Amino acid sequence: MRNINEVNMKVHRFAISFILCCALLAAAREYSGVVVDKKTGSPVQGALVSVGHSEYYARTDKDGKFSIIDPTIDSELEPEPPTAISKAKLQNARWNFQGRTLDLRTVPEVSSVSIYTTNGKRVFNGPVPSSRIVALPSMAMGIYILELHGKHGLIDRGSTKPVRKDLADTEKLIFRHDDYLPKDFDMTRSNTNIRVELKQDERNVVFDKSKVHEYRFTIASNVLNDLNTNGSDEKFRQAELQFDGTAVPGKIGIRYKGSNYTLPRCFCNRQKTCPKISYKLKFTEYDKETRLNGLKKVNLHAFAADDVKDSTKMHEMLAYELYRDMGIPAPRTAYANVYINNELIGLFVTVEEIDGRFTKSRWPDFGDGNLYKEKWPKSNQTSYYKGGLKTNEDNNPSVQKMVDYYNAINGSNESNFAQNVSPYMDTDYFLRYLAVDVAIKNWDGIRALYSGTSHNYFFYEEEKEVSNGKIWIIPWDMDQALKPKDRYFEAGGGMGGTPPSTCSSGGFPGGGFPGGGGGGGGPLPQWNVPTTSCGNQNVDGQMLQPPNCDKLFKLTAAVFAKKDDKNSRYVQFGDIFLKDLFESERLNEKIDKYSNLIKTSVQNDPNIDYNAWTNEITRMKTYLKDNINQFRSYLHP
Repeated sequence: MRNINEVNMKVHRFAISFILCCALLAAAREYSGVVVDKKTGSPVQGALVSVGHSEYYARTDKDGKFSIIDPTIDSELEPEPPTAISKAKLQNARWNFQGRTLDLRTVPEVSSVSIYTTNGKRVFNGPVPSSRIVALPSMAMGIYILELHGKHGLIDRGSTKPVRKDLADTEKLIFRHDDYLPKDFDMTRSNTNIRVELKQDERNVVFDKSKVHEYRFTIASNVLNDLNTNGSDEKFRQAELQFDGTAVPGKIGIRYKGSNYTLPRCFCNRQKTCPKISYKLKFTEYDKETRLNGLKKVNLHAFAADDVKDSTKMHEMLAYELYRDMGIPAPRTAYANVYINNELIGLFVTVEEIDGRFTKSRWPDFGDGNLYKEKWPKSNQTSYYKGGLKTNEDNNPSVQKMVDYYNAINGSNESNFAQNVSPYMDTDYFLRYLAVDVAIKNWDGIRALYSGTSHNYFFYEEEKEVSNGKIWIIPWDMDQALKPKDRYFEAGGGMGGTPPSTCSSGGFPGGGFPGGGGGGGGPLPQWNVPTTSCGNQNVDGQMLQPPNCDKLFKLTAAVFAKKDDKNSRYVQFGDIFLKDLFESERLNEKIDKYSNLIKTSVQNDPNIDYNAWTNEITRMKTYLKDNINQFRSYLHP
């Protein structure tokens, strides 16, 4: 959403001048064209094309073609006589252009709203939710026609004050594909002859999902012994690598990963006890110029053999893909067989590192901004945010925008929240993220406030030179997503607590761990359900706060996602996810594709029981169908 002219008031009262009712013919804005590979000119199938992060989008077909039509009406308006209503009431209502909200709490007579451009194009039409605050789509600066409707028809019709007359209606058209660098275009009018050339991302070779890749490491025996004895220190050791048969020049760094959970349980008396542990590779450890297809780092995740982790070998592949399909920048993934000194260790999933290379591939023109790991906007101290920097940390960068983001949230209430945070976040994007997060039961993500602190996410702050640059949330660590139960938010979802990090817990086949101990109270209310109990609660052996106690969640819910409001913006995005992406037939096709791909690798993995794996695949298809129905019921109780 563009900032309004600073000369104008940030919040516009209606100041409606009556206009004689007349018939208007609405004109659609249409975007259509073709997306091709910049180098070869061949069509790009499956590219996501969207108007901003709104609900208006399409995917390119096998010929690279797409078409998007904004919402319109197809017939003339036949206005009804206005209903008598106090003009003072209308003038106390607020249309917040910058925050994309229409506050109608002072006008209870209004039941629905329509907004048109001056040429008759309808840009919004919808009922007034129970909160009386209507969430609006992204709208360019200009003059708009507002219609207010009550149960007996038209109440009032008038024009808003101009925001800036010199700007045409501008919409951002976004093009995204896993294998290509993204592109954005500002569009001011319909265009049915668009040709977009996307440049291939050299990193896509590593994340080609159509094959099982091969990582062959050569590690000196004394170095390997040190890794398996002291590997919990997470220090890189020297190795050589062949990727898919091609040697990576020089030496690379390899280490085990999982300091907070895996490593304390996989090393006992300085000895590795788990046969499979995840690795992190650093190609620049010994030579700053070494890359793997442009990558500086990559992760090889080990899965696990029990239901505490990933018994299907599908969770990260599917979960990250669902975020990306919903327009959320998320790590790319691919399957890989890992060998050390010609010994097969087993099947792993390659997961893209979220670092500066990641941000440059998602924001290619503005990818050098600050990247923060697990730093929620909950502090006004710069030291708090600097402690989470994952890029620019050596340059002592300014983190003031994160402080300002927190101050905007902390100083807001329901009536001004959308306006206050609009310089820092795209609320449509955040609602999309949350719709996926809840649907896939990502209980170990941002909604899990462990003693008030969420984890498994990053924030990317666009460069300060970017006009109206935003702060974007990125998901991380999906091995717990797409399970039958939402551990902290669903009755019966507990896993029996966290296993103890002692030698007595031993090593478990595939690097997984059975549930132990635990207990505690019942499930937490969902993020958009208000609560008065904001202290730590023992849920399945973990101390957590309900997410609605956090002010960002609380105000986002109150303005855009009020529980039981079937017309909320959040429900709109949830319905899109259900209709187009989170659908049984589509998910089963992906599961079948990936299971056929890795079948031989699973059979050859010395740490996987093939028959148990096939049973888990069948079970997954069944419970995902139930999960889909549960998410639908949650949106539409």
